[in-house]
Amino acid sequence: MQYLTQPHEIRAAIATWQTAKILWLDTEIADWQTSSPRLSLIQVLANPDDRTGEEAYVLDVLDKTDLIRQFIQEIMVNPAIEKVFHNASFDLRYLGQTQTQNVTCTLKLARQVGGKIRLGTSNLKLKTLATEFCQFTDVDPSEQSSDWGRRRLTPTQLHYAAMDVVYLAALHVKLQAVANATTVYAKPASSSNRNNNSRTASLSPTKIRTAFECPRLFYLGHHQGLKTMFVPPDSIGGIGKPFHEMGDRLVTYLRQDAEVAALFEPRSGDLDRGRSP
Repeated sequence: MQYLTQPHEIRAAIATWQTAKILWLDTEIADWQTSSPRLSLIQVLANPDDRTGEEAYVLDVLDKTDLIRQFIQEIMVNPAIEKVFHNASFDLRYLGQTQTQNVTCTLKLARQVGGKIRLGTSNLKLKTLATEFCQFTDVDPSEQSSDWGRRRLTPTQLHYAAMDVVYLAALHVKLQAVANATTVYAKPASSSNRNNNSRTASLSPTKIRTAFECPRLFYLGHHQGLKTMFVPPDSIGGIGKPFHEMGDRLVTYLRQDAEVAALFEPRSGDLDRGRSP
C-alpha cells in the first residue's frame, strides 16, 4: 500500500492515472456525522488482481482543496477513464458531483443482476459482498466509523482504507461475470413470459439428464428460463437427438414392466400439483 501525504507525490500519482482505462476508487470522510464533513482520503487501485492491497494507493487530501480539485479535473471529469465506486452517489458528493463522467456503481450493478437473493448475500454492503460473495476471509469493518480527521492515522486505519478498493475491484469483476452470463443465457422477456407455463409444466429428456448431472443448474433452468446445455463451439454437434432417442428406447423398455408402467398413469397436471414449491 502506498500512503501519499506530500503534494508533489499526490500530483505525480494523479498524472500516472490519466492514461488508465479503469480505476477502482473509494473515499474516507472526516467529521461525517457533522454538518461540515471533509474529504480525508482518496483510495485508488488500478490492478484488479491485487488481493492484498499492496498496489493500492491512499491519498491524504484532508484540507488540501487544490489537490482534490486536481483529482476531480484530471480523473473524475475525464470520460476516457472508467471510475468504479460502491454506492457512488455518496463518494461523488466529494469528488465532482454532476461534473463526473464514466462512473460505474457496483451497488447498482448488484441490484441489476438480482440483488442479495441472486447473489446469496445477507445485504449489498461492500464488506458483506466481499465476505459472502467474493470469499474474502479477513474482512474487518471495525474502522468504518473511526476518526478520519485525526493525524497520524493508524496502520489499521490505512490497511482498512486500502483494502476497500481491493474488495471493490474483486466485486466488480465478479458482478460483471454474473451480468454477462445473464445476458448470454437468459431468454428474451417476451418469449419467457409467453412460454412460462409450458416451461414449468414440461419435462424432457434433456431436463432429466440435467437434473441428474447438476440439480442446481436444473433448478435455474426450470424456474428462471436459463439455458442448461453448454456445448463448446469446437465440439461435435447433434448430441441432443441421440440422447432423446436413447431416452425414448429406455422408456419403451421400462413400460413393459407393469409396476413401472403404473408410474406413467398420472396426468402431467397431477405431477405438477405434487411438485414442491
